[in-house]
Amino acid sequence: MMFLRNFLALITLSFFISACNESASSKINFDNKSIIEKESNYAEITFDKVFHDFGLVNEGEIVKTIFKFTNTSENDLYIVDAIGSCGCTVPKYPKNVPIKPGETGEIEVNFDTNGRPDLQQKMVKVSANTPNGGQLLRIQAFVEPKTN
Repeated sequence: MMFLRNFLALITLSFFISACNESASSKINFDNKSIIEKESNYAEITFDKVFHDFGLVNEGEIVKTIFKFTNTSENDLYIVDAIGSCGCTVPKYPKNVPIKPGETGEIEVNFDTNGRPDLQQKMVKVSANTPNGGQLLRIQAFVEPKTN
């Protein structure tokens, strides 16, 4: 009889211990997760394009393209930085300016072809308050070398 009572006490104790191990995150239902995601400070940026091909250009030219974007979230979008993969690729962007939901903006990318013959592929890393931290924009050109 003593064995049976100890056995039942052990089973009861194991149920209490396993119930305590349930994580708080598993207790949040789907609706609460949706509310938490909406209330976060993340925004969503949507570009009209993420790649631009200048085609054939002459060495020494400075060519430019514009990447248009829209804030497609319910929170303000902030672009905190945009950096070219080299000094020949220079972005111009609205730095730390709140872009309201539904508003649009532009990132102008200038590419200096001087001293860069043949196929060139460059990137601009845009850092913003988005869930993945931003976006990579790519440009490409085939630079016809100067003839001396």
